[in-house]
Amino acid sequence: MLRILLLIIFLAPLVIFALSNPMEQDIWFFFLGWKLAIGTLALGVGLLGVFIGFVVGWIGELRQRSRARRSEQQVRSLEGQLIELHQRLDRLQQNPASPASSSTPTAKS
Repeated sequence: MLRILLLIIFLAPLVIFALSNPMEQDIWFFFLGWKLAIGTLALGVGLLGVFIGFVVGWIGELRQRSRARRSEQQVRSLEGQLIELHQRLDRLQQNPASPASSSTPTAKS
């Protein structure tokens, strides 16, 4: 929702500028030249900037999602280890006679 609001706030003045400046001008970029309205040029540059911003943001979001998936997989693995350790602890608590305590020799006098 915030992205749409920012997009409207950014593009609304550009559209107003483009509609306010309909007269064509000679535009030169290095050796290329053409007739174009300054407002149309500003709107085109603005839209190109928005598109590049969306692509860069989308790439960053994909990276973040990939990191989140790896983290969730590691959490599931650790939860499985925790469950296994709890089960081993429960088994050891149910069988209090451990082999180490019964195999110690007693000294007779």
